[in-house]
Amino acid sequence: MTKYAKTRFLSILEAGSYNAFFIGTQGFIFTSIALYFNASPLFISIMTSFPIIAQMFQIFSSRINQFIGSKKKSLVINAFISRTLFVLLPIFIFFDVRSEYIMLIIILLFSFFGTFVGNTWTVLIRSVVPFEQRGKYFGLRNIFASITGIIMLYLYSIFLEFPNFKTGLLLVTSFMAIFSVLSAFLLVKHEFPEESEKNHTVNLNIFTPFKDRNFKNFLLFMFVWSFAIEFVRPYFAYYEVAILNINYQFLGNMGIITSVISVFLYLFYGIVADRFGSKNVLSLGILLSTFSPMMYFLMNESNYRSILLLNAIFAAFAWSAINLAIFNLLLEISKEPSENYIAANSFVAGIAAIFGSLSGGFLANHLENIEINFMGDPYHGIQLIFIIGFILRIVSVILLTEVEAMEKPIRYKGIFSPEAALFKRREINFPFDFFRRNGKKVKKNELPLSADLEKEEKSQVIQEVPEEEKSQVVPNKNKE
Repeated sequence: MTKYAKTRFLSILEAGSYNAFFIGTQGFIFTSIALYFNASPLFISIMTSFPIIAQMFQIFSSRINQFIGSKKKSLVINAFISRTLFVLLPIFIFFDVRSEYIMLIIILLFSFFGTFVGNTWTVLIRSVVPFEQRGKYFGLRNIFASITGIIMLYLYSIFLEFPNFKTGLLLVTSFMAIFSVLSAFLLVKHEFPEESEKNHTVNLNIFTPFKDRNFKNFLLFMFVWSFAIEFVRPYFAYYEVAILNINYQFLGNMGIITSVISVFLYLFYGIVADRFGSKNVLSLGILLSTFSPMMYFLMNESNYRSILLLNAIFAAFAWSAINLAIFNLLLEISKEPSENYIAANSFVAGIAAIFGSLSGGFLANHLENIEINFMGDPYHGIQLIFIIGFILRIVSVILLTEVEAMEKPIRYKGIFSPEAALFKRREINFPFDFFRRNGKKVKKNELPLSADLEKEEKSQVIQEVPEEEKSQVVPNKNKE
């Protein structure tokens, strides 16, 4: 695997350059660009969900790879087609051409060709990153991507605060175009094992994974999780920008806080995932992510600063875990040929994204101009979407418990834990009369020992019985 160290390094650089442009397609930056092109809430919802919806077409990745000739050629060609489309954005802005359909077509084509990039890259990267190193490697890769995201997010938020908003958008989209082309060029320099680049004849059948009980449970989780995310995702930024009119610089600073914290957490979660399992890390991330929709439901013009700061911290802990673990978990439970499992996952996520974005979009269009009063406090209609999103995230983490994967229990050993050293000492030092009930002496196998105590600790408790009482203790016949 040392032979492909260069590819692993280039993959880290590619992640950074890709994130530098991709961050412009997310959150308040994308919402600002979309509003400039006169996009409605429904259009924004559909466009933000296109990358997930387009994953449904990953079932054709194998045939496209065969048609082009090799997996790497397919990877590079689709990357250039999908990413260089963003070169058109600054041109349209410069000539003041505004139409929501322009944004719709660019995002549609970017998502369609980009989905083949994601599928092929996932298959190829497995061949150059050993299983036991994936948690740490992808954690490091995400760290570098976060650093570039921090820098560009700061610059983008400054550009959007320019007195001439058009000039600011022109700078934002120009940088996005440069980094999109650079990321595609870096993929050209990747090298993969010859065997992995060959187009083996694979009878792609997305229904095969549905016969795998465990993977079927994973797909059910992915459906609910994808629906929950796409249902509510566009309206966090929409609520910030279009309704509360929050300063772009402040939003950028909150994004930077999230990214800075994530830099440290990616490496931490990578180590935790390798040791305790990706499923544990993913469950933790999803549980933490439930705080965001609830905080947005309570946020208004008077308290948005403190709530957004708290949300920035919780989002870092939640999404650094989710982004790292959900990909690792997919690779872990997929069987060969992995193309079937990856395609099935993408298909289910795409279906969920369609329903999520459309239902969220139609609901948002009806709630856009509605204000609700509850016990004298005003709430915007859009905030109801956050409550629904909160409930859906809770349901998804419950479904995740049914997925079987490598996981080790994470036990807390602090002073309040039964396994803590302080607690153990107190347990051992208790007078033996503590275990008497109505003068009846307690047998060894009736002692209230924790299931996790070591064998030598069990024997230590028995050894502390006073000499005059040892003869009265009934021996445990099952003693090892």
